[in-house]
Amino acid sequence: MRGVPQDVPRLSLRPLRVALFVHAFYPDHVYGTEAYTLALARQFKALGHAPTVVTARAAGEPEQAEEIVRYEVEGIPVVRIDRNRTPSHSAREDYDHPGLAPLLERILHTLAPDVVHICHLANFTAVLPRVTARLGIPTFATLTDFFNLCITTRLELPDGGLCHGPNAIRSNCLSCGLLARSAERPDSAFWRTLAQPAVRSAAAVTAATLAPVLPFSLGRDARAVRDRAQVLRVAFAHCRAAFAPSAFLAELFDAHGAGPPLFRSPFGVEIDRAPKPAVPARPVRFGFIGQLAYHKGPHLLLQALRALPRDAFTVDIWGSESLSPAYARDLRAVAEQTVPPLPARFRGTFPEAEMAGLLAEVDVLVMPSTWFENAPLTLLKALATHTPVVVSDVPGMTEFVEEGVNGFSFPRGDAEALALVLQRFVDEPGLAAALSRTTSYERTERDMALDLLAMYRAFGAVPADTVPVPA
Repeated sequence: MRGVPQDVPRLSLRPLRVALFVHAFYPDHVYGTEAYTLALARQFKALGHAPTVVTARAAGEPEQAEEIVRYEVEGIPVVRIDRNRTPSHSAREDYDHPGLAPLLERILHTLAPDVVHICHLANFTAVLPRVTARLGIPTFATLTDFFNLCITTRLELPDGGLCHGPNAIRSNCLSCGLLARSAERPDSAFWRTLAQPAVRSAAAVTAATLAPVLPFSLGRDARAVRDRAQVLRVAFAHCRAAFAPSAFLAELFDAHGAGPPLFRSPFGVEIDRAPKPAVPARPVRFGFIGQLAYHKGPHLLLQALRALPRDAFTVDIWGSESLSPAYARDLRAVAEQTVPPLPARFRGTFPEAEMAGLLAEVDVLVMPSTWFENAPLTLLKALATHTPVVVSDVPGMTEFVEEGVNGFSFPRGDAEALALVLQRFVDEPGLAAALSRTTSYERTERDMALDLLAMYRAFGAVPADTVPVPA
């Protein structure tokens, strides 16, 4: 793993046609990878280039009127395919779907990009880098999560533990695959039996070693799960370079063989970096911003807050309650039925443009995720707005947190330990303000985009004629 070289000239080159491929996009999907893709497109356009986002509507979402629709987001052209018309019919097609090749070729012939940048491969599968290689289009990729290594993309074990990637015979991958298949067939006694931990572990080892002689459908799917990481690694080798936003992710992919040369390129964020305003004495304001989903850990935050005196804090929770409605209802029940009730407000979602203003209201942002994370943009924006953070001790976040300088960490999944950290802010009324003065994050979207343009050039993807970057 290497950092992006600093001796590559940062030049704005002859206008480039850049096709940014991402599994989902605005306005229907607004999470981190989508925000990263939009940021790149926005900055490329501002620098005089011609970006187009290519995205997909996943199978199972509402069908489009046509296989390909075109629209714009912030003046950026978007091309969206409908995967309802090309659904996956096997575990192999979930990540390697040859039937997509003609459609992708047609789109690329129409766009005629100078560069393809893969921001996420899901919905396009391993076929995409093979197609760009066949067409001779210089291709790059950003690894925004663990899709290439993990069928769940989160590297979480069925028991909630953390996984460090496929083992030698892929039995851990097959164990997760068996659990996913059993969840799809809740009425099947056979699959309910296989979902039991002891049975599942034995079955996974058996499937890994005996895949060639299993009945057709079982053997086919077992081979697909077993071969997944290798197929994606070989496909990604068609890329000229890949980028990782955190050292942890870069090192993990290096350990498993990323395919192309891999460079660390941290995310940049665009947000008002004004210092936090002085506030009068009042209860500490904690905040949570993110998906109301188990792996993001808001239940741990509420459990921890039960140990604090109710008049010493308030907590604002931002996130959609429609993603996991039952889980969201449980969160509300915890807040309302605790005796006495927690001073919590569930504030829903908000436009991205309002984030700086909301963070200005928050003394401490809490991110108690139970998975590895990977440089989440919410964390970086909190730091950029001088908002101290409390994070679980997962490496995708702790590399950005300096203990006692811009925040604190606590053992993943430990609500009691989190309560002790939050209690410090109650016991030391000036602590949040003191940390705010030493909390920052300077990297911008423009820095990030210029790094990538420089790397395109370094790997021969850009014409030689250049013009100075506009001030």
